[in-house]
Amino acid sequence: MQQGMQQGMQQGMQQHDADVATASTDAPGSSRAPGKASPVGPARSVLTGRRRSMLIGLIVTLAAATALGLPGAAEGSSTTSRTTSSPSAHGAVSTTRATHPTRGRSHHLQVDAALQALVTPPATGNTAAPGTLMPVPLPLYQSDPFMTVANGRYLLFTSGEPQAGGRHVPVSTSTDLVTWTPAIDALPQLPQWASPGLTWAPDVHRFGSRWALYFTSAFAGLTPETECVGSAFSDSPTGPYVAQPTPIVCQLDQGGTIDPRVFVDSDGTPWMLYKSEQNRGGADTPTKLWSQRLSSDGLRVVGQPYALMGPDRAWQGTIVEAPDMIKVGGAYWVIYSANWFNNPTYAIGAARCLGPAGPCADVTPGPLLASNAQGKGPGEASVFTDPAGIWMLYSPWRSLAPLPDWPPRPVYITRLGVGPDGPYLADGPLPQTTDLLGLPLWQTIP
Repeated sequence: MQQGMQQGMQQGMQQHDADVATASTDAPGSSRAPGKASPVGPARSVLTGRRRSMLIGLIVTLAAATALGLPGAAEGSSTTSRTTSSPSAHGAVSTTRATHPTRGRSHHLQVDAALQALVTPPATGNTAAPGTLMPVPLPLYQSDPFMTVANGRYLLFTSGEPQAGGRHVPVSTSTDLVTWTPAIDALPQLPQWASPGLTWAPDVHRFGSRWALYFTSAFAGLTPETECVGSAFSDSPTGPYVAQPTPIVCQLDQGGTIDPRVFVDSDGTPWMLYKSEQNRGGADTPTKLWSQRLSSDGLRVVGQPYALMGPDRAWQGTIVEAPDMIKVGGAYWVIYSANWFNNPTYAIGAARCLGPAGPCADVTPGPLLASNAQGKGPGEASVFTDPAGIWMLYSPWRSLAPLPDWPPRPVYITRLGVGPDGPYLADGPLPQTTDLLGLPLWQTIP
């Protein structure tokens, strides 16, 4: 199987090179299904006070390793890179990273070898109801959930409200994932290019002292309706964010662009992942997932875009979307949704990638999470990590629990494990609010 995977990836790289060579040429026009709810993403936090953050990160790492009885726990660590133990939107149990101004997103996973056991928990025995419902007082349609941590609180962003005067990017906060504050609008003013009514797929990342919010919106005045990715910035993780005057990514020759997600590699390079909208207007033209490097301040994409993958399994139909990338034990994985979002066949998959520029290929024939007793059509996932493990947030298209269609689009969270064959649904409690020292993992340390 491993040899076959390697051969497949080599073939995928050859195809990837061909895709890149034609990335800027005309592609079939077609875009997102009308009325799709927006995806949402996580935010990141950066501990300040380098020496003390290194010390606390090291203590947490060693304490966790000792509690697990892992080899080498008593010897400590000789790494010269910065070690942080802070929760993230794209999960990480413990991270050892080179110091870099854009780092600090607990999402994007560089797992310390001593804590490998934390990313391989037992697989869940309850595949019919794997998620825990999050009682968030956000809009009824809580699609595209994205969670991060800042200032001692969890921050949950979701897609906007379609009604007139609705919040463009709702955000609610909590300290325990049970009691949540009423939602406020993180992006109260849309840029002039964006049509009001639907703003979705938020993703939040910290660049130095500033926070970046990436979102999807329809470009006003274009026919057929075409969606693009915008960017906005704030000094506060909850906003208000001030939008840039033009989209950061808009693939007009690909039907548009949606579903932004930030990934930061081991060397500190930030990337943006996104989807091209060939299925615009209900078309059956296959879509693609892409990645492109971001500038160090998050203000623009740089260099060429790379085609990661398209649909290649029957369950995916002609659509792959909502990508989110993690790196575990040196292996890159992209978690994505596939098929039409408003259909029971909508589901979440995982593919292995050669790197942030791809190519990516499925390693299993079926999805990671499909319709179940809790809801039909789960998708639009984002990944969150803390020192206890990796977590996935998602929203089913139609809720079946606790009552049919109530809440209509709930937010669920489930633990993930990552083994040789990729991510899998795992057993485990909710993310922790404090570290082994009893301090908030994201607490600012002077």
